[in-house]
Amino acid sequence: MRYNPNGDDSRPKIEDYLEETGNVEQAESYKRSTYAWNPSLQDGSILRVTKSSIGTFGWCPQQYYLEKFKGLRGETVDHHIRGLNVHDMMEWFWANFTREQEDSVLNLIHEGQEREAMKLFFSSVPAPPSSYEFGEDEQIEQWLRWQFLRLKSTDGRYWRPVGIEANIQATRFVTVEGEQIPIHMNGFIDSLFATGEGGFALMELKTGKYNKYKVTSMRKEMAFYKMMLDHSPHQEFLPITHWGWEFPGGGINGGVGPTIYYEDVRKVGATEKDLVKLLKAHIDMEFPPTPFLGRLKEGIPLEQQNLKCNWCGYQEHCEFWSLTDEVLDKIEV
Repeated sequence: MRYNPNGDDSRPKIEDYLEETGNVEQAESYKRSTYAWNPSLQDGSILRVTKSSIGTFGWCPQQYYLEKFKGLRGETVDHHIRGLNVHDMMEWFWANFTREQEDSVLNLIHEGQEREAMKLFFSSVPAPPSSYEFGEDEQIEQWLRWQFLRLKSTDGRYWRPVGIEANIQATRFVTVEGEQIPIHMNGFIDSLFATGEGGFALMELKTGKYNKYKVTSMRKEMAFYKMMLDHSPHQEFLPITHWGWEFPGGGINGGVGPTIYYEDVRKVGATEKDLVKLLKAHIDMEFPPTPFLGRLKEGIPLEQQNLKCNWCGYQEHCEFWSLTDEVLDKIEV
């Protein structure tokens, strides 16, 4: 079941950004940009890059091509709906939990009535019209518990985020083989918090499982957001000094359990290299499939290989899966 208490599934448009910020330069840059950038067309367009698009390219360039150039979209599955429902409740909470409610909860805590304070805090979120189907209840409850405990420990100081689903637009140049190529970066950041020490923290809400092996790839995502902010006019969110992730359902599918991971910003040099690779692929218009997770296991049939394709719904459109049996036999040898 899909439930959005905010009442609208649409993301703000660039016109909304322009009206809110008055930043004509960024709005015009966005309008020039496209995911399906082909420099040989010389139509004045530039490449649009998001955290999601560069992540998809890094996973499989062919999948990126099918999505961005051919407009294919994967099927919406259970974990997508869960993610949307939990994120929407988070957004609703920060937009609707009033200062008066916050004061009432804190007063109860100060009076030693923590149970009543927690009951009041939890009652602030709306219930869906029918029961959630994919574990959203547990994740929302865990997330609310974390926010309550943080409110208690901070006594409300720097408790509220300074940005929720912050709409960020940025432009910059990337050097590819000695040439400066303009790109447009944009994205919606789950939440930003003032650290109280002159900096700001990026926080992402994740609804999948947590294990320590995820951290490296997640840092790359945060490094992209930091780079985007550093090249944007949104100085109100700078400098970014910390980042972190909330996994309220971190124990799902064999994960280690509900987890908050928070750290100082790390240097992630791969982000610039990934941008160069992405632009080079567009310049050459080459987006080959990369089906294998790890190395190809010689002598093992294709169906027994560890394939990224097991998580992809585009096989019927993919070059790899349209290869002849003869070619596939040679690959497997």
